[in-house]
Amino acid sequence: MDILQRMPFLAQDAVFKRLSEIAEVGSMTKEERRQYDESLKHYRDTIAVMQGQYLEGMEKGIATANRANARRMKADSMSTELIMKYCGLTRQEVEEL
Repeated sequence: MDILQRMPFLAQDAVFKRLSEIAEVGSMTKEERRQYDESLKHYRDTIAVMQGQYLEGMEKGIATANRANARRMKADSMSTELIMKYCGLTRQEVEEL
C-alpha cells in the first residue's frame, strides 16, 4: 500500500481502473465470459491486422521514396554504385529506372 501512496494520482487511477476491470471479469457468468473472451480475441486480432497493414504501408512508402530519390540521382548523373549505396537498391533496380 505504501508504494501505491507514493505513485502519482494518474498512476493510482490507472491501477484502480485495472483492478475494477479484473473484478468485473471475475464476476461474469460462463456465457458472459465466453462472449467477453471472444470479443477480446476479435479486438486483438483486429489490432494485429492493423499494425501489420501499417508496417506494410510504411515499407512500401519507403521503397517508393527510395526509387524516386534514385531516379533524381540518376538524372543528375550520379554513379550506379552511389545510388545503390544511398537508396538500398540493387544494380538491376537502378538500371531499370
